Amino acid sequence: MKPSDLVMRPSTPDQIEDSAPRAKRSWQVSEVLLIALLFFVATGDPTPAVNETHYIARLKHCWNPQWCAGDLFLESTDTQLVFIWLFGWLTRFVSLPATAWIGRVVAWLFVAWSWQRLSWRIVPRPLAAVLSAGLFMALNAYLQMAGEWVVGGVEAKCFAYGFVLLALAEVVQRRWGLVCALLGAAIAFHPIVGGWSAFVCAIIWLFAGRREQGLMSLLPGIVVGLLLAFVGIAPALSLTWHDSPDVVIEASRIYVFDRLPHHLAILSLPEAEVRTRIANQGALLVMLLAFAWTARRLRSAPDDVAPAAGCRRIAQFAWGGATIAGAGLLIELWLLNDPQAAAKILRYYWFRLTDFSAPMAVALLATSTIVAGLQLRRRWAVPLFIAALCFVGWYLASTSYARVQSPVPPADVKIADYPAWVEVCDWIAANTPPNSLFLTPRLNLSFKWRTGRPEVVNRKDIPQDAHNILDWNRRLKDIYYTKFGGIEQTVDSVGALGDERVYELTKKYHADFVLADRSQLLSLPVAFKNEDYVVYRVPDRRPDTSR
Repeated sequence: MKPSDLVMRPSTPDQIEDSAPRAKRSWQVSEVLLIALLFFVATGDPTPAVNETHYIARLKHCWNPQWCAGDLFLESTDTQLVFIWLFGWLTRFVSLPATAWIGRVVAWLFVAWSWQRLSWRIVPRPLAAVLSAGLFMALNAYLQMAGEWVVGGVEAKCFAYGFVLLALAEVVQRRWGLVCALLGAAIAFHPIVGGWSAFVCAIIWLFAGRREQGLMSLLPGIVVGLLLAFVGIAPALSLTWHDSPDVVIEASRIYVFDRLPHHLAILSLPEAEVRTRIANQGALLVMLLAFAWTARRLRSAPDDVAPAAGCRRIAQFAWGGATIAGAGLLIELWLLNDPQAAAKILRYYWFRLTDFSAPMAVALLATSTIVAGLQLRRRWAVPLFIAALCFVGWYLASTSYARVQSPVPPADVKIADYPAWVEVCDWIAANTPPNSLFLTPRLNLSFKWRTGRPEVVNRKDIPQDAHNILDWNRRLKDIYYTKFGGIEQTVDSVGALGDERVYELTKKYHADFVLADRSQLLSLPVAFKNEDYVVYRVPDRRPDTSR
């Protein structure tokens, strides 16, 4: 990409608006494919990705309840019904890896198309969307506050963010009725992603948009949006309908502070990590201020090179996301000594939107500034353009290099001996009954994915409904927590618990097999072993440990 590629012949704003549809049609397919290629290079890891073991397994179980029947997580309440019904049927015909790859490609193309539409509204220049997409990916990867991502493995939120991007493109165009409908679709896929985005857009409309389109003309869009949103909201609300308030409160505390503090309760993390996360957010907001200020300065230039007016709306959306995150921090500080009260509020992902909106706005504003600077022949424009290319290039090169150096799927990076793990899972899939229930190593993520066998409990796979969250937590504490020297510690493999305790657990939870590593062997009958793992068959009688 050369600077001249981003610069079109100067024209008036009206001419740009008239020519944009024609230029867009001619460039759209190539730009969408190039953006999708960026997504593949950056995130095209081998399957399964960390969350794919969680969500793709749920797709398969929903469409085939006999698969992993008896698994606590898979038999808990489903909430993302739109995603399940749109993609779950694939698991009836193709493997889990194939389902994941098909879903990834569809998600990447949809988000790429949505990004291209939004970018063209902001910077109607060929290849500008490709540059801004690369900047967004790199900024999101390096400057996250709460670990949120948009492009990677496939799950429902990828499509929700695609609809949010489409809605923002309509915000720029001042077509608020379409904004309502598109945000309703985002909520249908993911109530948290779509809900926070809808809240910020509603604030923008209240203060500025109502002069562009009145409430009465919005009613059809609002009705469509509410109908679509109901599809996503109703299952989420049902998670607590049949549970007592005490159960819901304790489930929220477990969810926020025990399982997902890195997403939901940032101030509860180690101090050094908190400083890093806050610094990341601060760096993004400083860049947002700098590029917004530059954009305002460039608006005083001749109309033919002024940045698109939509920059202001995109910046407003980003500041809305940052304000929500700031409110989340204040709530956490205010309720620091009352985790149960804090959890009831923090469970709604107050820090999620800013991880998306801040890098998105910075990427688009930076690209707009670069294009305007190049057309104005400002001395800083070429160096800034080169810096942006180098930043994106470094990100793509480093992620590709890391993948080549360690081609282990992200879900298995914590496995000490990956080939041995694959071997033992393949043996289990081929040599145990399909309904066999397993006790498994604590840090594994991909057991169900590789074996098609249910687990007593899995640390990653936390249910969403309140009573099952409590059951999940009880099982984790019961199986993987023990006291050594009076101090409670976790065990990564149940072999450390000893024969008596493991046998008691298998009978308590009706497990048929135990999968453990070979660091501490048990006296249970061995069904299979390799260099790092042992599969034990649970006997009918208590094992003789007197030998």
